[in-house]
Amino acid sequence: MASWHIVAQDGLHPQDSTAMRVKRTTVWAACLPGSGQIMNGQAWKAPVVWGGLGYAIWATVDNANEMHASIEDLIAATDDDPDTAPVLTDAAGNFFSEAQLEDRALFYRRNRDLSLLGFLVGHGLQILDANTGAMLRGLDTSDQLSARMGTTWGVPTVHLTWNLTGRRHEP
Repeated sequence: MASWHIVAQDGLHPQDSTAMRVKRTTVWAACLPGSGQIMNGQAWKAPVVWGGLGYAIWATVDNANEMHASIEDLIAATDDDPDTAPVLTDAAGNFFSEAQLEDRALFYRRNRDLSLLGFLVGHGLQILDANTGAMLRGLDTSDQLSARMGTTWGVPTVHLTWNLTGRRHEP
C-alpha cells in the first residue's frame, strides 16, 4: 500500500516544519523573554512582557534589600557592641523595636519570595503565550470559517460555521 506525503520545498513535511517553528519559538522565548512574541509577529506584546518581568525583578531586589536592612538593624539592636546602633526609623522618626524589626524582616522576606514567584510565573506565561501563538500561527482562517452574531429565541448568540465543501452554508 503506497502512502502519499506532501513535502515542502525545504524537503520537510508541513507538520515537521510547523513543529520546528513552534519548538524554535518556544526555546527563544525561554532564553530571551519577549523574543517568542516578536517571532510570532506580535511585537506589541514584547514590551508588556519586559515591563512585567522587569517589575518583578525590581520588586524582588527592593524587598530583599529591605529584608537585609531589617536583619542588620535587628543584629545591631541585639548585640552588646556599643559602636553599632540601629538605623531604621518609622515615619515619626522613632527607632523600631526588636519585635517590629523581626516582623518587618519577615514581611519583606515574604514579599521577596512572592515577587520571585511572580517573576517565574510571568516568565512561564510568556513562554506559554509564545508557544501557543506559534502553534496557532498556521491556523486556517479562510472563507470556509465564519462567525456571525444573531439571536436564537430572543437570546443573543454567536454562530460559528465551518464549511468543509468549499460552498458557503450558514445555519
